[in-house]
This record gives sequence, structure tokens and C-alpha cells, in this order.
Amino acid sequence: KKLRVADARRKKLHNAEEDLKGAIRVFCRVRPLSQKEINQGDYEVVTAIDATTAAVKVGRNQEQFSFDAVFSPGSQEEVFEDCRNLVRSVLDGYNVTLFAYGQTGAGKTYTMYGSLDQEGTAPRTIQELYSLIHRDRERYDHTVYGSMVELYRNDLKDLLVERSGTPRRRSTATGNATQVGGSLNRRSSAEDAVAGLPRLAVKTEKSGEVMIDNLTEEACASSADLIQLLERGLVQRRVASTAMNAESSRSHLLLLVKVVRINKANGEKVHGKMMMCDLAGSERLKKSEATGDTLREAIEINRSLTAVGDVIEALTTGQRHVPYKNHKLTQVLQDSLGGTSKTLMFVNCSPSCSNLEETLNAMKYAMRVKNVPGRRQVVKKL
Repeated sequence: KKLRVADARRKKLHNAEEDLKGAIRVFCRVRPLSQKEINQGDYEVVTAIDATTAAVKVGRNQEQFSFDAVFSPGSQEEVFEDCRNLVRSVLDGYNVTLFAYGQTGAGKTYTMYGSLDQEGTAPRTIQELYSLIHRDRERYDHTVYGSMVELYRNDLKDLLVERSGTPRRRSTATGNATQVGGSLNRRSSAEDAVAGLPRLAVKTEKSGEVMIDNLTEEACASSADLIQLLERGLVQRRVASTAMNAESSRSHLLLLVKVVRINKANGEKVHGKMMMCDLAGSERLKKSEATGDTLREAIEINRSLTAVGDVIEALTTGQRHVPYKNHKLTQVLQDSLGGTSKTLMFVNCSPSCSNLEETLNAMKYAMRVKNVPGRRQVVKKL
């Protein structure tokens, strides 16, 4: 009994502390200048004023933006340390969402998945989850389920289902997959149906839980199992060449992790869910120089990102109607945004003068998400 009381108190205090940080938190991460930017003579227009303020030089003026944290660029360890406690909330039965937002080439995938020698937020989160599970194994039984889904245009695609014609790509748990041969798999959900693959449909239960019918869900007994699942999904993600990047992600990538936790003493069961989202590039159509199918992809990407912003704005301003149904992306995220769920968005930015407008747009979008009045300042006459 004393253990149950102590655990209940810990859970209450932990999640109260997390709520004090804000149900929706925004971290800004500014990457270094790339070699390409240095070679073309670009200079930095973004600087970190302090741990929570970033400044953007606009002509002779300077615009300042305040966030929950600013990394310039910060190490992978430092970035993860500030969101580590959210993993505990998943085991306590909460829904948690991690977003990576920003223009193509701003460092979203590096932040989420990292590189061979610098693991990103997703693999670190997976390792932390199983570390906590191992620590609590004497008192609780845990079952972890993993799924991966790609949202391309307005179609959902199960990334754990193998498709003929999928290009061979090298992949690691860090997400740095590169194409080796073959053309990119551009099969639509309608073509999947013709091939005998079930169509994915988003449904909301009476309890408010979002379900995706026909989505593959696999039990993962260890962190290695879940990271292997992540690798399998990453090799099927859709990419294309744009003016921003030779291999630009043209879809939203979602890793869904569900945890069932059962108290061995009294049989109490709690369900938690973590959604890790690597969003497609947010750049304007003119900047991406996209044409044909890639142009249509860019239009749909911008539409979906606007829908996410509309939902978060409605939640943070207390509007009676929250427009979840405006896009399939927000339908999937419905039980992971709002209510008692906890959300952390990384806004990834380039410091380069050639990306000034995209960086300003990304920061303004992030400020809209954070919705803290009066936190954006213009400082004149630098």
C-alpha cells in the first residue's frame, strides 16, 4: 500500500512539473553553416542571445524570438536531456508527441535520428524507454508496440509492409538512409489496394483514442527490436531532389510507440503513447523550385503544416472548435495534441543569409504554436 501511495505521489508530482513547463513546448535548434553555404559566401544571420532567445538579423534591424530552449546547435545529448522526462510520462499513461519542423536541410532528420556516431532524439528516446522499463520490471509488466506510417500528400502508407519495387537503400537506426539503386517507390494508396494491400483508415474511438485500421503493429521486447523496426520503415520513406536538398523528404514520417503497463500487485493497467514525427520540409514553393509531381507534393505539405498550426492555435487559445478534420495529419494526431497530452516541437533553422526568409517563416510558425503574446521583439539599428 505504501508503495502504491508513493508511486501515485511521484506520478502526480512528475507530471505536474512537466505541465508547468507547458503542455506545448518549443525548442529552437540552429545548425552551423554548411560547406555549400560557406563556399557560396553566405554569412550567419541567426545567433543565440541566451538559452531561450534567438536573434535574426533583418537588414539593419534584429528580430528576437523567445522559446522554451535554444540550441546553437547544441550536442545531441544536450537536446535529448531537455526532453528525457517526457518518456516517464508515457509510462504514466500519457500521450506524448515530438515534432521536428523546418525547411529542407535545416537539420530535422539529424535532430530526430542523428548520424552513425551521434544518435538523435528517436533512438535515445527508445533507449530511455526500455531503461525505465528494466528499472521497474519487479513491479510492472510492460508490453511495447511499434508502428511506422508515412503520410504522403493525403495518403497513409504502412512502412512495415514490404512492397515490390522499393529501392534498396542503406539504413541505420540514425535514419541516414541513402538510395543505392532503382527508382523511388511512388505507389499510391489506390495502387496499394490494387496490389492487395489493405487501405489505412483513421478512426476515433468513443474514448478519444485514435486508431489506424489495418496498420501493422508489432510487439517489441527490447530497444534493439524497436530500433530495427525503425530502420525497416526508414528505408521506404519517400524522398526527391529539390533546389533545397538533393534528397528532400516529401512526406511526413510518424513512429508510433504504444506502451501497456500492468501493476503486478493490483492488476491496474495504463496505456501510454509516444508519437515521433519528422515532418516534411516547410519551405515556400518558390524556394524549393519544385515542378510537376514534386510541386504537387509541396502544395500538400504546406496545406498539412497549416492544418497542424490551426489545431495548435485553437488548443492554446481555448477555442470551442478544434479543426482536427481539416487534414489527415491532424486526424492521426488528434489524441496526441490537446487534453492531457504533452507536445514538444523542435523548430530547426538554417543560420544562412540565403535562407533568411525561410528561417523567419519557421520561427514565426513556432511562435504561433507557442502562442505567448509579446515574446517577439524587433530591435532596431544594429
